[in-house]
Amino acid sequence: MAEQSKYDVVVAGLGPAGTVALWHLARMGFRVAGVDMRSWSDLWGKPCGDAIGAHHPREAGLPELPGKVVKNRVTAIDIYSPGETTRYRVTGEGYIIDRRAFGEWLLRDAIDHGAEAMLHSFVLGPIIEDGRVVGIRVRRGSRVEELRASLVVEATGFTRVIRKKLPREWMVSEDIEPTDYEVAYREIIEYEDYRVEEPSVIRIYLDQEAAPGGYWWFFPESETAVNAGLGVQNGKGYPNPQLLYRRLVERHPLFRHRFRVRTAAGAPLPTRRPSNTMVGPGVVVIGDAGYTVNPLHGGGMGYAFRAAYFAAKAFEEAYNRGRVDEETMWSLNKNYMDAIGARQAALDVFRIFLQRLSNDDIRFGMEKRLIPEQDVYYTSTEGDIKLSALEKASIVLRGLRRPSLLAKLKTVADYMRRVKSHYLSYPETPKELPRWVATLEEIYREYRARIEG
Repeated sequence: MAEQSKYDVVVAGLGPAGTVALWHLARMGFRVAGVDMRSWSDLWGKPCGDAIGAHHPREAGLPELPGKVVKNRVTAIDIYSPGETTRYRVTGEGYIIDRRAFGEWLLRDAIDHGAEAMLHSFVLGPIIEDGRVVGIRVRRGSRVEELRASLVVEATGFTRVIRKKLPREWMVSEDIEPTDYEVAYREIIEYEDYRVEEPSVIRIYLDQEAAPGGYWWFFPESETAVNAGLGVQNGKGYPNPQLLYRRLVERHPLFRHRFRVRTAAGAPLPTRRPSNTMVGPGVVVIGDAGYTVNPLHGGGMGYAFRAAYFAAKAFEEAYNRGRVDEETMWSLNKNYMDAIGARQAALDVFRIFLQRLSNDDIRFGMEKRLIPEQDVYYTSTEGDIKLSALEKASIVLRGLRRPSLLAKLKTVADYMRRVKSHYLSYPETPKELPRWVATLEEIYREYRARIEG
């Protein structure tokens, strides 16, 4: 028989989402435990670009980052068209972080405030009784334990160890379409005979041949160390991302200098709108498990932080009301959709359009500034395309005989606004969710039919 322990909250997964949730809950004074299969030496071990906007920790209620967490300070992002004929520069403050150091910093502080951390332990699945999640089963060495709690936080990343084993009739069990995630491959390289120009500027390259349905990146950690990789849309039969990366290394000038590879790894990541609901009976899903990412670039750390913060606040409110269930935890959904989710959903609409474009279309659109350089940051943060930009583009395109691209872009702008508006009217209660989801799915069906026509 499995050993049992009782907590206020059990957190499954101690990546960015789970660790931040644990940190907040511990500081609120709750009895909380976190479980992760990784060890101290491999915390937050998922491979990614390691870039994060400076505003994200602040907005998630985290303290200022210590120097040991920051590898490099970012001042701008350069976005290159296919063939690198056009470059957009978007300025903004950010960091390249040391993921392991970040995770250890937060986790040790959570432990200092009473949290328990069970590392090198494996989540086997949820414990479901009387129609709700009441805990998780965990294997620690040769023992299997039951960790019971008023709430389980599912933060196991894209593997979704808990979520995949929830009853299919629960709306929180929502799965992901194969084309709504990407597979990424990344290497940390150390140059031996080259110093990176403008190391405070990170670079994103759009190229449907080099990284179909995604992009490739070049993010300096210093003047000599770089996080480089690419993401490829899943479900389309594209080549393995590691193979595509090898081809890129063979031909691009940035890789013609001598370098050694420090680490290399790959991982899947969601690139779609947030889950229709992150709240279920006795469980919440956050981070990659809850699809809380930016659909355009797949970045998820900052949004995982924010979802974790809202989850902890919702639990505190529910606990003070003396009842932890879907209704009392619903503020997680409302707060996230109002603050972030509506914009992410609008960007999901743009992502679906962008993935259908050819290199020629992308190159043309950037060269002719269909979305002007100064409006790129606005679109990527607000989930909207300014009508004035499209009106100016219309004048240009009338003389250049490419009206179909402009027509589709106007359709995209319209549906971005429709989806964003729909998310901003997110249901006040769980009972209203099915009707809201039905309307959302109809909007998406209309949109796909319009841009594919």
